[in-house]
Amino acid sequence: LVGSEMCIRDRFLNISDHHTRALVTKGKPQRVIGCLFGKQTGRNLEIFNSFEINYRPSTKKTGSLEIEEVFIQQQSEMLKELFFDYEVIGWYSTSSKGEPQEFDVDIHNVIQKYNENPLYLILNPNAPPGRDIPMSLYEGNSQVINNKSVFTFQRVSYQISSLPAEQVAVETVAKSHEAEAGSSKFVLAMIQPLNAIKMLKLQLSKIAQMVGAEPKLKSDQEFLRKLNNILGRIPLITTPLLHSEEKAELAEVALINEIAVMAKSLEVLKDTSEKYQFIQGSKYCICYVLT
Repeated sequence: LVGSEMCIRDRFLNISDHHTRALVTKGKPQRVIGCLFGKQTGRNLEIFNSFEINYRPSTKKTGSLEIEEVFIQQQSEMLKELFFDYEVIGWYSTSSKGEPQEFDVDIHNVIQKYNENPLYLILNPNAPPGRDIPMSLYEGNSQVINNKSVFTFQRVSYQISSLPAEQVAVETVAKSHEAEAGSSKFVLAMIQPLNAIKMLKLQLSKIAQMVGAEPKLKSDQEFLRKLNNILGRIPLITTPLLHSEEKAELAEVALINEIAVMAKSLEVLKDTSEKYQFIQGSKYCICYVLT
């Protein structure tokens, strides 16, 4: 693959989602592994999709992992039915160091059954915040040293590419985040109202405890009337300003949803177009055979 142009279609989002779901499910960081799916046209190699792979500790080699080869075969065949010109390009994994691990060669050898020279994509979930995506791409490299074949991973360059709709969605999320504060604008705006509600809840709980601790207060009608007047002064959340802000937030949410729907529609349209081209090509082949 030396001299080839590597293009990744936002697959780091899939890998990040895979890592987050594993983290939430297990309650602690877990290594995730999956296959990369794409196509190669001349010297241009593009990664379009990915699917997850289950693994288990190897019973033959301590520290190594075993992946489900049958599942890989089934998934690749299903995807090829939809995308006839796609193939298994390589595999991905998460690594706290952002580098290949000791027994990654074993998994790489399994993926070589589906691609002669697969790629290895690594995402580092523990990387410090920054502008660069903590992702690196490697390819296998065999060298002969002292009459022995030595396998190493060689880092290769790549570029991130995305559809216009995906770019708009990502930019919208990025603009609503304060890099210095480490929290979104929505979270920062809700801190003060949340503190006020917590204080109100604390004061009301104190009044409730006081009334519950003093049986005489429960029968004191004058005290209960005053308490009712105080509670009646608490403003209801029905101000025009709140309604206008709520409508603005609902409009922003609706806009983001529309962008997501557009992105999904474009993806479906692309898939339909590829299927149509495949069917048209099949018709031409049949006509050519009949003539």
